[in-house]
Amino acid sequence: MAADNADITARATVIGLGNAGTRIIKELSLMSASSWLSIAAADTDKASLEKSAIPNCFPVGFEWTQGLGCGGNVIKGERAFAHPSRNVINDFIKESSLLVVAGGMGGGTATAGCSSLARTAKKMGIPSIFIVTAPFSFEGHSKREISEAGIKMLLPDADVVISIPNDILYSSIPSHTPAEEAFRKSDIEIARAILGITEIIRCRNILSSDLSDFKNVLQKRKSMCCIGLGTAQRSEGENFCHLALERLMASPLLGGIDSLKEANAAILTLTGGPELNIGEMRHTLEAVQRYTGPETKLIVGANTDQLYAGFIHITLVSVRYEMLPDIGGEESAETSDFPEQTPSDQPELPLLPVSKGIFSNTSRNIYASQDLDIPTFLRQGIHLDKGR
Repeated sequence: MAADNADITARATVIGLGNAGTRIIKELSLMSASSWLSIAAADTDKASLEKSAIPNCFPVGFEWTQGLGCGGNVIKGERAFAHPSRNVINDFIKESSLLVVAGGMGGGTATAGCSSLARTAKKMGIPSIFIVTAPFSFEGHSKREISEAGIKMLLPDADVVISIPNDILYSSIPSHTPAEEAFRKSDIEIARAILGITEIIRCRNILSSDLSDFKNVLQKRKSMCCIGLGTAQRSEGENFCHLALERLMASPLLGGIDSLKEANAAILTLTGGPELNIGEMRHTLEAVQRYTGPETKLIVGANTDQLYAGFIHITLVSVRYEMLPDIGGEESAETSDFPEQTPSDQPELPLLPVSKGIFSNTSRNIYASQDLDIPTFLRQGIHLDKGR
């Protein structure tokens, strides 16, 4: 795998999977600050790709889906990404120094496709970040189960998995908001989040924050992440840093100040133009820290880049670990996952005196008048000590 201190964003590739991922990538492609990213979308749904108008669109497994999508069937998705048609995606990402994948978990295409791309990226030695959404609560228990199983499959192969619950939109979007508008706002926010996360590990020329920070905080453990972004222009007045901070706290995917207070960890980065001064940087970063809890592990980064001349951009990822169930009693760190057994717990082996097992319906192997397919201890009448 590429070293964490290398220039891993020399060619950062972002791929959206499935209908939700394609919509997110479409919004990302419309943002001028994304011009340095290699962007693509892959789907089993032909109509979704045609509607996206993204230059790099990869149809996957149309032979299995007839271009109609997977209909939430993960097995269809697995077949689609096992088909040679996905080789075009492999060719697109093989020269990448960082892979970012977006998709909605719980459906067929993204749930299967994320695991497939994670394994491919791992084999190619490409660091990978997966930003996935979890289903709304009203979408039902079955879809949530598929989503959770998909994330569990993803964790061993991906470097970083950021799971964003769709329900977090309820905290910031009025209930009377038209559904189409609400979903588009969500897509835009996730697209901005992708941009913000790539910024966290791109410049790092003032205060370092890189992929290793993400890996230390998130790798191999199930967690819920919230993402906030705030942007303001210098032309908005002397308090433009304060405006960016206010917009950060109002981000739909951050879930409010309370979620930040309860976070186990938070990754914060500030990016500004070359004119960003030390006073503005200090004032903004210290202000954000006041919103975090006393036990929150905070990682801070600050960058300058010509792309951000004239404005400031703050990205905040808060992480809350999914706690393991309390099984009671004190256990040491070396406690085994398996319960200790006493000799009396050993069950009696269910041996049948004349059983031939899988050889029951085969021709007999007779030697010296003995059936060799019957175990020796049974043929010779040897008594087994059953531990009593």
